[in-house]
Amino acid sequence: MLVQVAHDALLLALQHVLRAVSANNPIPILSGVRIHTNEDGIIMTASNTSLAIQYRIPLGDSSATVQKAGAIVVPGRYFYEIIRKLSVGPILLEAKERWFLTIESGKSQIRLCGMDPVEFPSFNHSLSPDPVRKLRLANGSFLKAVKQTAFAASTSETRPVITGVSLVFGNELLHLMATDGIRLAALTIPINGQATDISNVIIPANNLKEVAKMFSAEEGLIEIETGLRQIGFAMNNLQIHSALIEGAFPSVKNIIPQRCISQVVMEKSSLLHAVERACVLAGDNIIRLSVTPESVELTSKTAELGETEEEVQLQTLSGDKFIVSLNGKLLMDILRCIDKESIKISYSGSMSPIMILPVEDTSASLFLITPVRTASSFT
Repeated sequence: MLVQVAHDALLLALQHVLRAVSANNPIPILSGVRIHTNEDGIIMTASNTSLAIQYRIPLGDSSATVQKAGAIVVPGRYFYEIIRKLSVGPILLEAKERWFLTIESGKSQIRLCGMDPVEFPSFNHSLSPDPVRKLRLANGSFLKAVKQTAFAASTSETRPVITGVSLVFGNELLHLMATDGIRLAALTIPINGQATDISNVIIPANNLKEVAKMFSAEEGLIEIETGLRQIGFAMNNLQIHSALIEGAFPSVKNIIPQRCISQVVMEKSSLLHAVERACVLAGDNIIRLSVTPESVELTSKTAELGETEEEVQLQTLSGDKFIVSLNGKLLMDILRCIDKESIKISYSGSMSPIMILPVEDTSASLFLITPVRTASSFT
């Protein structure tokens, strides 16, 4: 293999695929990046047991040229650090006998030990022979959906199924949902003309976040393909495959309150800033919200440090005043991902979850957070 590639193009490709390279992978070949060529360009691939990423540097312009086809696997992080420290300009990569890669740039020449690419896991562009469905979404809608749901997934492996985000396709809609048992986030996206029959998959939340980060600068349509054991995402020069989580996502029909005692509408940013300040002195992140006809009073305290009192004006209150204690950090996570100016908070009793909805988008988004029982020190 003998190729010439622009420094910036190679660095960008490595920045993407390195997200699938584990720092201390016990399988040596999975600590590497596979470089190979085909008629479309220079292809970089990295893989672990859960996530596989492939990035194509296209031919036909000054970014890349192939003088001799071939393939090699090189240590991913060492290769990245070498490329990152080279001067901007064309880089010559040549794979030689015994799997050595020669890297030439300006007056620099590096000889890097590589590995046989035959041992590297295969990366198929399609999830065939068992694809379940394909669909396309506007990338902006996809990024919003990930931002507003994946944060709520559990980080504990005690229940693996809730470390993922549930994706349910059906009736021309895509439903996303995540929960950690204390909070829940759900979002619905229209996919007109696609996915009329119902199916569902669970993707690891961390993988979905990585996918969103990699596509964050892209514009256009993202293609999603689901299989029996994997889900694939593709857009422009980037393609990603993620393993799926086996099992059934918990039903939430009986968790979502159907009726409420009280409902308040208020400015989201004012509440968020007040919660951020209250959390500074909140023992165990617990803050108390006392709702009156005019405002919400936020209280937090730590015996050794002091206490905080905040007041946020309401836009409207329907129903009775109420008092509830919540985990302030989890509440902040919810408020930060809502991109609307006003929110509606519904209270259904001391033992029921608090429901938070964006006022301008109540049919598409839903957030729940479970109240916390507190000691009498708040009173």
